[in-house]
Amino acid sequence: MIGRTIVPKGMPQPAGEEGYALLGAIWESFVRSLGWPTFDDLDRRLYALGLDYEEAVQQLSPSMLRGLDHITPWRPPQGEQELSLTIAGAANCADADRVTTDFLHMVRTAAELEPRFHASKPGERPTLDPEDMSFRVFNDRPMTPRGMFLAASLAMNEPCFRGGSSNAESLSWSLTCDRTIRPFAHVYRLEDYWRIREQSAPMLHSDRRLIRNPRKRPVFGSEPTVQVATPVASPPAAVSPTTMAVTCNLHPLIAEVAAERFGNGFYYDAVRSAFQAVEHRVQILVGTTEVGERLMGIAFGNKPNPPKITVARSTGGSLESEQNGMQFLFKGAIGALRNPRMHGPDEKDARDEAEEMLVFASFLMRRLDIEDTKRKNAAAADTETMP
Repeated sequence: MIGRTIVPKGMPQPAGEEGYALLGAIWESFVRSLGWPTFDDLDRRLYALGLDYEEAVQQLSPSMLRGLDHITPWRPPQGEQELSLTIAGAANCADADRVTTDFLHMVRTAAELEPRFHASKPGERPTLDPEDMSFRVFNDRPMTPRGMFLAASLAMNEPCFRGGSSNAESLSWSLTCDRTIRPFAHVYRLEDYWRIREQSAPMLHSDRRLIRNPRKRPVFGSEPTVQVATPVASPPAAVSPTTMAVTCNLHPLIAEVAAERFGNGFYYDAVRSAFQAVEHRVQILVGTTEVGERLMGIAFGNKPNPPKITVARSTGGSLESEQNGMQFLFKGAIGALRNPRMHGPDEKDARDEAEEMLVFASFLMRRLDIEDTKRKNAAAADTETMP
């Protein structure tokens, strides 16, 4: 099995060994060939290791891997589709430390050069290339051409840059940037880079289409506003241990309405859309146009009226207690999470809190699956008994 590494605090991790192996296989191919592997190549590699791609990819968050279908990321891509790692994916690979360190050097250098850039024609952006790095020495060592190429290839799709170009045969590369590189000027640690990357999401992703995973937990960070990192005089001596990371699969109906909004940094709108979807499904199951907390009371039972929807899993003496509790969860979700986002004022949601609310909406939607499945089974049974 491919080895692990200690991931900096706040960065996502795979949920199991298969996820680590998938990242490691991509990284090994990238370092060996100076290019990202196609799905066919990667799938054969995993098969040789006795692993299944579909199982492995579900242990990863969308912030680790590029090249997935943003609608059905758990399904295999086309055979010639390249799969590449983000900086978060690389950080989980045991032998990527030197390349990720070089990546941070490039980020700081670009942030240093950008304010001094003078365009020679309209629309021209600052560019970082090997010449800008060749005369620099970091940690008492120069950057090698191969190391720079690997770091630049990793940086190419990171949102702090605005793309670039590369040629593996000549080890040539270039990275373009703009003012969004500035918050990273004093970043020496991956955890600081990741924190600012996540905080700056709406600004950094404004002209990009992100890969999203509607069946996976969209691994989240912090406040969606641009903040400048506190200057650090020198790199710290040690890396903090990672915190616990939890992975879950969002309900498809929640992912359908929230994934794209969330991926583009519109966290407030993603949460609003998610709880609207929950409300709309309750309306359909009940057969009413009633809305809000009143709808939830009708749906889940207001004594003496029996519930029209049963979402409890208990079958014994706890059935009534669980059903009543679920009514309060649905009512609370509408009153505390849906209504403020429907009626304003339009506030901003922190990315990590938005994540938690989307997971809660997904939980409620899965409980509605209980009622939906029960009705479908009853309809099927009626059909079978018809003469």
